Amino acid sequence: MRSTRYLRPLSFVIVVAGQGSCGGGNDPPGAVTGGTTSHAAGAAGGGAAGTGAVNHGGASGGMNAAGTANQAGAAGTMSSPGGAAATGGAAATGGAAATGGLAATGGLAATGGLAATGGVSATGGAAGAAAGAGAGGGGGAGPFPAGVITPRIMIVGDSISAGPGCYKKYLLKDLTDSGYSKFEFVGEYTDDCGAGVRHSAVSCSTAEQYTHDTFIMPNCQQGKSFSGMAPLVTKHDPDLIMLQLGVNDVWGGAPTATTLGYYETLIEQARAKNPQIVTVVAQIQKIRPDCGSDDSVQKRAEELVNAVPAWAQQLSTAQSPVFVADLWTSSDWSMAETLDCVHPNDIGAQRMGMNWFNALKTILTPG
Repeated sequence: MRSTRYLRPLSFVIVVAGQGSCGGGNDPPGAVTGGTTSHAAGAAGGGAAGTGAVNHGGASGGMNAAGTANQAGAAGTMSSPGGAAATGGAAATGGAAATGGLAATGGLAATGGLAATGGVSATGGAAGAAAGAGAGGGGGAGPFPAGVITPRIMIVGDSISAGPGCYKKYLLKDLTDSGYSKFEFVGEYTDDCGAGVRHSAVSCSTAEQYTHDTFIMPNCQQGKSFSGMAPLVTKHDPDLIMLQLGVNDVWGGAPTATTLGYYETLIEQARAKNPQIVTVVAQIQKIRPDCGSDDSVQKRAEELVNAVPAWAQQLSTAQSPVFVADLWTSSDWSMAETLDCVHPNDIGAQRMGMNWFNALKTILTPG
């Protein structure tokens, strides 16, 4: 059990040559090669299945994008143990019925998508946490262990999270405006967007790089060394990690299986320091590098986004659940919402902040 924390301010790494932009530049620090895979996301712990096609593109110049998974509620009629039948969606057993078709068994229901058995599912249909991890499971608030009253949240990402982008200030506003105060943002770096949200995101970084204890990015931030996942978790002791990496991996050509392998390594590194860590993995937003007609990177990103929910469901456990944040579905890579068809402008940042909020509100406890 971890001691109660009081309020303080609310996805791996070998450097390879790649294509990307570092806060607007052209060469990303490290790329991986390959394509991506797609999959349908099912409800965690045997809940109603959802469809999980999501697209996302690589981050330009070290930006990472949060991805989204769209899942539809379970079709048909399912009866709940106790007699009541639910038509058009899964029945809720010992929990609140989900909005949009899915039910939660013994836990919180997802809004608009997948169900979680004994846990909390991600908003928008993303696959939820493992059975037994949610409300009524571990004795703590939501999926957290008993004693964690004010979860410490650490953002790990690229320039989409580090800036430019600045969705963090809108996420903070969405949380506080909706009555969420029991959380604290922690991390290695001070906020570059004026909202006081600390984070551990580094522009130009890849998921692969964060798998190392330290990494450098000679093509982007020369002469600097950055901490990887393991030392970051040791130092900042987060209860929840927002993992928003993959854009630069995709842009550099990394296959979906490779990027998912990096994500898994990062989560296992975090679990080695905190066996009860909660992770929310972003399905990155849509991108179109150079704003041109070549959509190969966007398609590769979409394959990764589609693969995330099922992968997350398999990796999720009751003790250390893995959620998905759908940043893809409602995103727009055009100049209407981006600075360069990759990095979000202020409008895109507001949308991304809301998409992250929609995922976190199913995990955090209001008040």
